[in-house]
Amino acid sequence: MAEACTALWGVRDNQRPAPAPARMRTRTRSTGGQAHMSPAKAIGPEATAYAATLRTVVNHFIASGGTQKEIAVSAHIAPATLSRYLSGERIAPSSFIAALDAFLTQRGRPLETGIRDRLDELCGLAHEASGSPAVQLAHLKEELARIQAEKKAGKTELAALQEHADQLADQLRQALDQARSSEEKRLALEERAAGQENSLQHAQAYTRQLQTELTSLQEQVVLIQREVKVLRQQNKRLIEEEGTASPGPRSKAVSGASTQAANAREETSRSSGSASGGSKKRDKPGTPPQEQTPRTGPQVTPPQPATAFTISWTGNEDPRTFTKNKKAMLGGGLMPLGVIFLYTGSQVSGVAALVYIITGLVCLPVGYVLYDDTDLPKLMHQRTLHLDNTGLTTNDTHGKQHFSWTSIKKISIHHTPEKIHNRAPLALHLQLHPAAKEADRTSRPAGWPLAQTPPAACRRPPRTYMDEWVPVCVLGPLTGPEKTDLQNTITHYLKKAPEGVW
Repeated sequence: MAEACTALWGVRDNQRPAPAPARMRTRTRSTGGQAHMSPAKAIGPEATAYAATLRTVVNHFIASGGTQKEIAVSAHIAPATLSRYLSGERIAPSSFIAALDAFLTQRGRPLETGIRDRLDELCGLAHEASGSPAVQLAHLKEELARIQAEKKAGKTELAALQEHADQLADQLRQALDQARSSEEKRLALEERAAGQENSLQHAQAYTRQLQTELTSLQEQVVLIQREVKVLRQQNKRLIEEEGTASPGPRSKAVSGASTQAANAREETSRSSGSASGGSKKRDKPGTPPQEQTPRTGPQVTPPQPATAFTISWTGNEDPRTFTKNKKAMLGGGLMPLGVIFLYTGSQVSGVAALVYIITGLVCLPVGYVLYDDTDLPKLMHQRTLHLDNTGLTTNDTHGKQHFSWTSIKKISIHHTPEKIHNRAPLALHLQLHPAAKEADRTSRPAGWPLAQTPPAACRRPPRTYMDEWVPVCVLGPLTGPEKTDLQNTITHYLKKAPEGVW
């Protein structure tokens, strides 16, 4: 529209003839019957340019299908007054420009910024150049009202900005308070982590000590097994010679057998002494071996006490000690990251500080929600795991399950694929022989929440998947000695070590 108005304006300016000299109007006065001529009020160049610009805008609207009367009605003026504005006989006030712009905007043809500014400028110049004090006074009143309206709007905007600044200051203070609180929590967590690290180091040292003692005991067991083997051979030989040998030769045979057993013990003692660093004394060369009293019957090895392992959990243990959760690991990383963002935001200023603080405030609660596991202990149940010479037994609120050693193919200790409250618990898994009668009775791992669906391996026949691991008990936290005892018991009865995370 601006281009069309500018073009139309230029065309009209080119076609307009040069201004004629002021015309004279004749007025007839009844003074002696003679007519006196009085000059008409001349229109200044500023008013002429102002009226020409208005005509250009109005004519462009009329050319697009509008009428001059529509403009007059929208501006709440008479059509004759609008004609005087366009002819320059009267100077249109600035309120008319605002009404004209609003009308054209409503009709979808708003004034361009350049044309509106030009009209405002010409309006001011025309009023200033006008010789009529009334016209100048009306223009000044309009300008004063406009300035007052702008001042009022400025005060309103300033008040809104001040309120927004106060809100930002309050948010900043709250963010700093939260940052200080988060820093205190972080220090407490670091102290707790340091304590747990010390406990872990002590536990590792204790485990190494137990391993050393276990190795020494295993060496002693090997030595005892060798001696028992020699004694059994002697007993067998004595039984074979008992019915046929005379008392003299028999005594000699017994003496020789006893000497052989004594030599075997001496050899094992020397081996044990060399294995333990040479702490045992060796017999002097030339010392005659001591003879044993001959036995009249076969030797019977005394039965060893049965190995058993029993452990129970209440269900209120810390879930982080026997489960894993990737979201919790992410939450544990987000919380210190949020603290770092808050600290960085307190060290810088401007928009960067606000961005850092907002990011930190988002990271802290999200990390806490991901890291918090307070709901899991409410779902767990009390459970017991027992291993003895009869097999493996689990017991919880759901019931009791027993698996004989002949029905178990393998044992593994690893985390279940299914999760409890977004955490995968550590569980004892079995691979059962397909022909075992216990295979059809596996329904739910001990300790698994009753309100949650059991793992898929417990809901289908194990004969379908012969090598599938079936969880039978959700383990709780275990100390180093407890882990060692559980491993040794499984290895003792199953004749193979458990698989999995250990």
